[in-house]
Amino acid sequence: SGEVIAVLDWELCTLGDPLADLALLMVYWTESDDPIAALPGAATTLEGFPSRAELVAAYQDAGGRPVGDLDYYVAFGYWKLACILEGVYTRYKAGAMGNDGADAEVFGDTVRLLGRASLDALDRMGG
Repeated sequence: SGEVIAVLDWELCTLGDPLADLALLMVYWTESDDPIAALPGAATTLEGFPSRAELVAAYQDAGGRPVGDLDYYVAFGYWKLACILEGVYTRYKAGAMGNDGADAEVFGDTVRLLGRASLDALDRMGG
């Protein structure tokens, strides 16, 4: 019919374990006491939104799937986001992002925090 019914961002599209999708949701699901916010000012910090733990419990209740390897995928999600932001940081430092007044060092600092969050998730696994 020639009308657009959907748009898919293939750049970040993946196919694999559903826990990877749940984990990436956990990475972006910011809580008010997080030391790092993947999405600063996220609505999920407001009253009424469930916690990450509540989301995982709801996932388990709805699907009955075990989530034993979730921290592995959370670590991978933080690492993946760190790699993406490292690319953004590098482009800002090279002047390839224009001159919008953004502080490139914020991206560099965030990359380090995301790397730490990735290691913390692995530590929770005992790895």
